[in-house]
Amino acid sequence: MTDEKEYDVIIIGAGVAGLTSAALLTKAGLKVCVLERHYLIGGYIQGFQRKDFNFDTAIHWLNQCGENGTVSKLFNFIGDDYPRPQTMKMIKRHITNNHEFVLSNQPDLLKKELISCYPKDQKGIEKFFKHAKKVADISLKFPSLFRSTETMTFWEKVRYGIKRASIGLPMIKHIFYSGEDGMKKGLGKYFTDPELLELFCAERDLLSCLFPVAWAYNNDFQNPPIGGSQVFAAWLNKKIDTTNESQVILSADVKNIVIEDNSFKSVKYTKRNKSYELKGKYLIAACDVSKLYKSMLPKAKQNNDILKTLETSEMYSSSVTVTLALDCTVEELGFGHELVFISKDNSSRDAHSSGDPHTSAISVLAPTARDKTMAPDGYGTLTIYVPAWMDYKNKWGTKLNDKGEYVRGEEYIKIKEEYASIVIDRVAEKMCPDLKKHILFQEVATPITYHRYSHNKDGSMMGTRPGKINMQNKVAHYKTHFNNVIIGGHWAELGGGIPIATKAAFNASLIVLKDLNPKAFNELVNVMK
Repeated sequence: MTDEKEYDVIIIGAGVAGLTSAALLTKAGLKVCVLERHYLIGGYIQGFQRKDFNFDTAIHWLNQCGENGTVSKLFNFIGDDYPRPQTMKMIKRHITNNHEFVLSNQPDLLKKELISCYPKDQKGIEKFFKHAKKVADISLKFPSLFRSTETMTFWEKVRYGIKRASIGLPMIKHIFYSGEDGMKKGLGKYFTDPELLELFCAERDLLSCLFPVAWAYNNDFQNPPIGGSQVFAAWLNKKIDTTNESQVILSADVKNIVIEDNSFKSVKYTKRNKSYELKGKYLIAACDVSKLYKSMLPKAKQNNDILKTLETSEMYSSSVTVTLALDCTVEELGFGHELVFISKDNSSRDAHSSGDPHTSAISVLAPTARDKTMAPDGYGTLTIYVPAWMDYKNKWGTKLNDKGEYVRGEEYIKIKEEYASIVIDRVAEKMCPDLKKHILFQEVATPITYHRYSHNKDGSMMGTRPGKINMQNKVAHYKTHFNNVIIGGHWAELGGGIPIATKAAFNASLIVLKDLNPKAFNELVNVMK
């Protein structure tokens, strides 16, 4: 069935990026249709409910969502009633075999504590925090790089290049320290005490050690708004102006993108076993880019080249996420507002991100410590994250059917429950021995779960990592080799999270508006100026 209406823009994906693009473009008066294969909006931030408990499963913490952050600027442009995140005072508690330290929004307190515990490394500790403060100053300039070069004039690109160099050059001395050997050299510039070196035993590169401290100096850590991160999605959905027949269609599984004369023409999708076709001027793909090139777009040599590049790219891991409903408050068990990070001192960096439940680093959040609306009075919730991968125990004991779907049976259930039990025991050992006695019920999501709901390559939580390899391979991109087909999700940029999703939405929208509404284009450009 072909819809007689022609849309200015069709967007695939109703996650943060797709919804933000739709809100921006309908604000500019364009007719937009968002197609979402799930029956809920929100993508990774949708969360879920069970027995009067609300689970916010996606976000460890937020950045750039403070009053002057890039996300807040963009959301404020959409509407000044945007949901306000909560500023974090207590940020991260590191627990290892030998020590326990807390990073707060006053990082000099941590500096003093480290000097007190490791006086022989005082100079190195002071040097580390000094460098983190410089990174903090540099990161305040990141909003000036929010706009990508695709919509810039020649002279704007020149000025952008100068800005980028001024920001990037001071970072170069840190950027090449990565991996096991690189981190030994990088951290060795600051610390000599083995215990102090182990404080960053799970980080894969030096900048990952400096940035959290830098953001703490900038007071740039936020928790989701009251009600959870899904509040963002609900608000963005309401901001999509439907007065001109713009709409969001759920349970819409895109099958084909129709291209004629190398230009976008229409999208074919199915909903409840019926086939539909929508015509449009532009397409924004705020979805998994490998699925886009592999099965949605017509086959072309360029598709294969991009897919080969993706195969060699450095990806963020997927996750095993264990959500617990508790019969008591989280405070009674010793949890607070901060993220608890549990690592093993005698494990390698690779082991910390291997997906092995015995050795991988664990992150624990207590959402009900900051938001009492997430559980009934007197009860609590915990969310436990472990980096994980699709290939664990033969794809988690699943089998592929003829549709390419992972079939989950008894073996899958057994493996994920065993995994969750090991992880919960590790948290209990470090935090509260009686934890299991207080669990009312639990839910376990694996990389198979994340792949099933998002179709992201290997169930990745955030796509491609920033770093030398991905930069050299030019993995991130907005424009495709088909006219008017634009990448608009987190795959358009290296990195992940809401700041990257909104950046992708901002730039994809600019590409469209420059052609279809130059006045609105200039207004949106000025948001980040």
